[in-house]
Amino acid sequence: MNPADRAAETVPAVSGMRLLEPVRGPDETVLSTTLGLAIPRQRGSLGAPSSLSTGDRVLVDRTRRQDLRWRPGERLEQLFEERCDELRRVRRADQLCVDSPGRALTYDQMDARANRLARHLLRRGIGPGHRVALLFDDAVDAYAAMLAVLKAGAAYVPLDTAFPADRIAYIVRDSSAVAVLSPAHLRPHLQLAGCPVIALDDVADRIEQESDRRVREDERGPVVDAVAYVIYTSGSTGRPKGVAVGHPSIVNFVRVAAETYGVRRDDRMYQGLTIAFDFSVEEIWVPWAVGATLVPKPRGGSLLGADLHAFLTQRRVSAMCCVPTLLATVEDDLPGLRFLLVSGEACPQDLISRWYRPGRRFLNVYGPTETTVTATWTEVHPDRPVTIGVPLPTYATVVLDPDDPGRALPHGEVGEIGIAGIGLAEGYVNRDDLTARAFVPDFLDIPGNVSRRIYRTGDLGRVTPDGEIEYLGRIDLQVKIRGYRIELTEIESVMLRFPGVAGAVVSTFEAAPGCVELVGYYSLRSDAGPSTSSGWWPTSGNTCRATWCPPTWSTSPPSR
Repeated sequence: MNPADRAAETVPAVSGMRLLEPVRGPDETVLSTTLGLAIPRQRGSLGAPSSLSTGDRVLVDRTRRQDLRWRPGERLEQLFEERCDELRRVRRADQLCVDSPGRALTYDQMDARANRLARHLLRRGIGPGHRVALLFDDAVDAYAAMLAVLKAGAAYVPLDTAFPADRIAYIVRDSSAVAVLSPAHLRPHLQLAGCPVIALDDVADRIEQESDRRVREDERGPVVDAVAYVIYTSGSTGRPKGVAVGHPSIVNFVRVAAETYGVRRDDRMYQGLTIAFDFSVEEIWVPWAVGATLVPKPRGGSLLGADLHAFLTQRRVSAMCCVPTLLATVEDDLPGLRFLLVSGEACPQDLISRWYRPGRRFLNVYGPTETTVTATWTEVHPDRPVTIGVPLPTYATVVLDPDDPGRALPHGEVGEIGIAGIGLAEGYVNRDDLTARAFVPDFLDIPGNVSRRIYRTGDLGRVTPDGEIEYLGRIDLQVKIRGYRIELTEIESVMLRFPGVAGAVVSTFEAAPGCVELVGYYSLRSDAGPSTSSGWWPTSGNTCRATWCPPTWSTSPPSR
């Protein structure tokens, strides 16, 4: 169906969805008291009037309340502390926060451990206004460090042991991290970091001597930065870009997801993703918000197929969030799996048919890092078309004209998915130019949009006659491989750095149905010496994450 045909399917009103009426604000600078942002009203295209009402172009879920789930001054770590206190009140202080082989901690034990580390950080002069990088290969240590940094009033910057050394160094430098927390055995990954490395096992005795009571505000000092964490995603210049997510955005999201998803206190949630992948926020913080137990994967590589099935069965996992590609590797059903959430890439219909069971809550969710993990959701069923659903409470979506992002299209037309609401990130670290292009002023004056901005996702979509969003792929050259967002031009720019390479192109191909891989093509200059693809893998791996290195290289004759 072409766009003109879809335009004829404009939906004036759909059961279960609220089509918003316009609310006009002053035509000058608007201050967002929630996020502390000053957004100037732009004239011209972004403010152009339209014959369509806002209600024909903005989608929100009318079945759920839309009031914010964040109160001024609230911080992410306080959600964890609230759950600890509530479990104690209901005499469930023995509830496990994390159950890892040989390292099971209750909520109170994790809280105490994080409190001691937070005090140690403050004693070293690390506190409000600072950013601290985290590099761990053990989940329990990573959880404690993440909480400790937040309790000290700082923001955390997650790293991954799979990152090459120069990528780690770039992230540490670009984020202005004042230190890296890590175990001693990972020091070789940090040789280029350029800032102090605090090896926690080397100072374990000193940390243990600290008080395990919570850090008071008068001990910590006033908080001067609203940022909770900075996660780096692929960038088109060959360097990653840091997405700064504020406490209002993440606190609101965690509470909304805890209300909406249906994760329960008695669930055991598999935690298999690196904390450097923002999808892990969904795995970790939503279960913590309801008092559930995290079951992290063991150290080492990813679990797949039969190995993953055996682990989930042995560890009595009842809830799992994962990318569809990972789920597709598991052939046999998991009868004990009560809750299943997929995200990170398009979910095939056949995968839904394979894993749907009566009584199993099966969700498909969608959201870029820039909108704080997830922005839309739906409960899937084999007899319904696959969509990315409707906006979460406090979120709104619009479909923008790809050629004119200042014009919102009516429901039914195909365009760029735009997302609004408190969930929008603060922006890209040190990249005001990218922030201005991706986060445009809210020219529709969407009610409840405290960010006063709309994030341009770069994804194509439309609102279906049933009032849900149909995802139709990427507009630009960014793709998703195993759930990771990859800018093809980033890999191309790395390839072009090699001596003798005249041109480079990276694309995708399906080696098997549903198995998307990368393929790199390059041409050599006429003066280039002999080159074979076998030499590229270890060399390019020093600059590109291993997940991104094309498994296939193809060369064309030297250019003249």
